[in-house]
Amino acid sequence: MMILLKGILDAAKNNFPTGLSDDEVFELYCADNLLINYDLDLNSIEAGIIDGPRDAGIDAAYIFINQLLVNDDFNYSSIRQPPELELIIIQAKNQDSFKEGVIDKLSSSLPLLLNYNQKKADLEPLFKKEVVTICRQFIDITSKLADKFPKISIRIYYCTTGTEPNDTIKAKAAGLEKTIASLLGIAPSAVAITFFGGQQLYDRSRTQKRLVAKLIPSGTPLSSGNAYVALCRLPDYLKFISDENGNLMMRMFEANVRAYQGEVAVNREIAESIADHASSVDFWWMNNGVTIVADEATFINGQLNIANPLIVNGLQTSNEIHANGISENDQRGILIRVIQENDPVKRDKIIRATNRQTKITDSSFRASEPVHAEIEQYFLTLGYYYDRRKSAHKRDGKPAAKIISIDRLAQAALSVLIQEPHVARGRPTTIIKKDADYKKMFSGDKAIHPLEMYGVILKMLIGVEHYFRTLIDPEQRAYRYNMKFHTLMVLSWALNGSTNLPALAIPNLDLKKMTTEQIKAVTDWVFSEFKAMGAEDKIAKRTALTERLKANWKISDTLPKQEDIPLTLELAN
Repeated sequence: MMILLKGILDAAKNNFPTGLSDDEVFELYCADNLLINYDLDLNSIEAGIIDGPRDAGIDAAYIFINQLLVNDDFNYSSIRQPPELELIIIQAKNQDSFKEGVIDKLSSSLPLLLNYNQKKADLEPLFKKEVVTICRQFIDITSKLADKFPKISIRIYYCTTGTEPNDTIKAKAAGLEKTIASLLGIAPSAVAITFFGGQQLYDRSRTQKRLVAKLIPSGTPLSSGNAYVALCRLPDYLKFISDENGNLMMRMFEANVRAYQGEVAVNREIAESIADHASSVDFWWMNNGVTIVADEATFINGQLNIANPLIVNGLQTSNEIHANGISENDQRGILIRVIQENDPVKRDKIIRATNRQTKITDSSFRASEPVHAEIEQYFLTLGYYYDRRKSAHKRDGKPAAKIISIDRLAQAALSVLIQEPHVARGRPTTIIKKDADYKKMFSGDKAIHPLEMYGVILKMLIGVEHYFRTLIDPEQRAYRYNMKFHTLMVLSWALNGSTNLPALAIPNLDLKKMTTEQIKAVTDWVFSEFKAMGAEDKIAKRTALTERLKANWKISDTLPKQEDIPLTLELAN
């Protein structure tokens, strides 16, 4: 088994960014493996990694509400009630055994970090800033959602390449579970410490590399060519969309139409129809049903076998079915359409056609606009994969380090082209929803925004991210999440020789000058300006820092130091 797991980890090195140590690869691999049903991209996974000195025994941490990652512009207004609030903590040790010291460290730190009465200022001298921030954020969210009566859970995963932890470690873990549950006033079952050894990690990788879900229809489905239409019992559909923990499998839902609409009239009606068990009217008579596109679909031995199912219509219905609970004896049905289709153009048409009668705004359909199809094709010539459909390339097995999402490119374009890195930092997922903002970056007119502009911005972004991964100084590592887009903006000035950088000038930037020492000079200066303003998360999201950078920048501030040894980044070639 260890030989097989080693093979997977060796393959992961090619999937993840270059230059990572074996321990860093193991951390990323474990986080990606454990969070696969939450459908996170590499950028989001990396943002949650917070290991280092004074890390409280936490290598990575993530907060989810209703299986959606909480970020800086999370939309709390559309939360389904009661919400499911999760804190997931990962400790990944590239070692061949489980250690008592890991549980001891968590036992001494988590009761402090998750204590409602502790103040952030008192915790920061004890633990690194990022650890305190995410734990206090979790506590703040529990208070914010208190009137919605959230279902709270904390999942702690301890991963090694070893076998089983000994009885002492298990006993200490059980004690920690009880301590945290008592501290937060939640049920003991809501806190779980799970041990993942080499065998469990290998088994999880093997079964989840390609999702093949099984759906049991009521009778034989109608079929025509590569499509099926069937009725399915509500409890069977609930099993289909749930993972092994009973959570909604977000990886099944088309990313650009997955926004749950909250407590709106149509969802209340769906919920009421689910609850109305006594009615003689079947559920599917009153509901449009669900549309699924898949890489492959077959009907064998009474069940539909669906490879990489993607629910492109029916999110609201699925959420309500999952939230309201279905009895195993419920015989009511839901209408299911399964379409085997690998052509992305045809998938776009299906998504648009099946969602035009919903309340989802046009901003959710940016991915199917011609400009993004053109960018996707152009990026392929550069060796990168533009993720117009979130996780589509990941599902196809493309290297995670070579995949860039629309949101990430928009953040980079906003920083370089519009020079608003504070907005890119503070609104990572909503900056293209307004047409006025969107057209400033993606007009679709090549005379205004040539494709080569996006290629240069991409290469600068990859260059900055590559350099940031090499930072080992604790203070600088703490800055890198906040300062990525500010650094990108200033790097574009340094390559241009001026802060005046119109769109048509961006393709002409000389990327041969984008050396490691050049990025270091820019990074050092940006970090010093950030530190001078207090180096707080809130500062990174404010206009004042961007204005300070513009007012204070001189090209001499960001010239490489003579003692640095030139080393041109591979990406600039």
